[in-house]
Amino acid sequence: LAEAIDGMASAGEASVFEMSRGLLRPLPGGKGPINEKRMTEFQALMDTIQSALVEEGSKQLSMARLETMRDLLEEVITLSQKADSAPIFQEIQSVCQLVAVEILEIRGKRALRDLLRV
Repeated sequence: LAEAIDGMASAGEASVFEMSRGLLRPLPGGKGPINEKRMTEFQALMDTIQSALVEEGSKQLSMARLETMRDLLEEVITLSQKADSAPIFQEIQSVCQLVAVEILEIRGKRALRDLLRV
């Protein structure tokens, strides 16, 4: 997950660098290699989610899906407010923090390599 997020950030940085014609430089550790396989897998996942939400010619079905998603989100919010679900959300928070740390490690190592020209 961290590698995919880093790849998306690197792709965005490359686009900004290209659009600004080099005026806006990437941050240290940015504009790293992009794992095309991971990006393709992530794009397939996003396409699947999008096709599940949007169906051409059927606005009623799309609205029903959006209402279902809203109801699901309300249930998650209700669940998060209950005391017995606190360990689940603490674990989710812990995983998010670990992913963020891994992204920082990837970018930090790349920044150090760039500085040392290794």
